Amino acid sequence: MKTLKVLFILIIIIAAIVFGYFRLIEYQKETIKKLEDKIALLKEEHIPIRFKIIEKTSDSISLVVKFYNADNEEINKLETKLAGQELSFDFYVVPVKDRYVAFPSKLFTNRIAAVDGIPFYALYDIEGFPQVFETKNIDLDLKKGLQDLFQQIKTGQVDSIEHSFGNMVHDIKDLKSFMPDMVYSIVCHTKGGIEIVEE
Repeated sequence: MKTLKVLFILIIIIAAIVFGYFRLIEYQKETIKKLEDKIALLKEEHIPIRFKIIEKTSDSISLVVKFYNADNEEINKLETKLAGQELSFDFYVVPVKDRYVAFPSKLFTNRIAAVDGIPFYALYDIEGFPQVFETKNIDLDLKKGLQDLFQQIKTGQVDSIEHSFGNMVHDIKDLKSFMPDMVYSIVCHTKGGIEIVEE
């Protein structure tokens, strides 16, 4: 009798997990569908990050990273020093209809693994909204869709977001390296592509 009771409880727990998983997938599909209807309202090109190398030695990089909204207004700043010679910025990219939505995710180097890099989400998370997409008179449905998607990305609930991927932009010491006292912009194109340009 006790074995049957334990088995019954296990079946209920498994059923709840399966139901929760499929409900999560459905929620993610609803989020993407809402975004599809409004995604064309995003600016085709914007600069969520600018950075400047303060000092570069043979074993470390000191830099300032600034975050900007879609109206080019500064929203936050990070000053840090990292071990390494090659700097990398990682983005989490989600295809939505014929556009790509890129969320800055972390900073690392050739001496610091991506998993141990400096996370970015909290630096532009304002009341749950990814402020790098904020613009005057933003469509409320678009804002809600971006906020829901951001929540899923921040919490790692991305398994069922179809075709999403990481995208890294970086310098390579033996080719062209980021130079001290230069300001660089990271430009995100909603039609596809992330690039670093000198200002």
